[in-house]
Amino acid sequence: MSEGTPKLCEVQNASKVYRMGDITVHALSGVSVSVGSGEFTVFSGPSGSGKSTLLNLIGCLDRPSSGKVLLEGQDVASLADAALGQVRARRIGFIFQSFNLIPVLTAYENVELALRLAGQLQDAESRVRQALSDVGLADYLGRRPSQLSGGQQQRVAIARALVKRPALVIADEPTANLDSKNGAAILDLMKEMNRRDGVTFLFSTHDPMVMSHARRIVSLRDGEVVGDTVGEGK
Repeated sequence: MSEGTPKLCEVQNASKVYRMGDITVHALSGVSVSVGSGEFTVFSGPSGSGKSTLLNLIGCLDRPSSGKVLLEGQDVASLADAALGQVRARRIGFIFQSFNLIPVLTAYENVELALRLAGQLQDAESRVRQALSDVGLADYLGRRPSQLSGGQQQRVAIARALVKRPALVIADEPTANLDSKNGAAILDLMKEMNRRDGVTFLFSTHDPMVMSHARRIVSLRDGEVVGDTVGEGK
């Protein structure tokens, strides 16, 4: 993060320990990293490096075992579950590798649900239609997830994340289920939102195409930050 850039989120000496029976896994060990508003940043590293765990902490999906996670200056790890849920619903968009679409809802309804949870129902229909059109699914509004391909489901998930115009988008392997053409189109859409609206994007990825678009690359290994470099993205 460059000097003078307002901090959107800050992880301070955070550790995350999982215990599974007699096994203890140190997913993160004393990680500190700051993310400025308007960044387009990738967390990279091999499987098990801690990058997805770090995204989950920043996205308020999990709490650190120790340390702090600040979002816009607020220590979100200390919030009650209900308050934490409101932060997620209103301020953060999520793109999961596993889609996490609701099977009984149509593509339209899955995207609209994000607006309902955020309390953003004004102009909801036009916003949902535009979001699905932006990802190339204007003709698939009435289809349920079982009627869509994996790539189409991923694009619905992306539309759901972007429709509420969040301050921060957390994207865990967002192009994993897309072909190169659709992956490039989605990245172009994200970059446009980043430039036009100042939306901050944080990615966890192995995809060289996503890496090439990043303006900052934070490298993790064995639960620690081992590199923080300027990317080639513009």
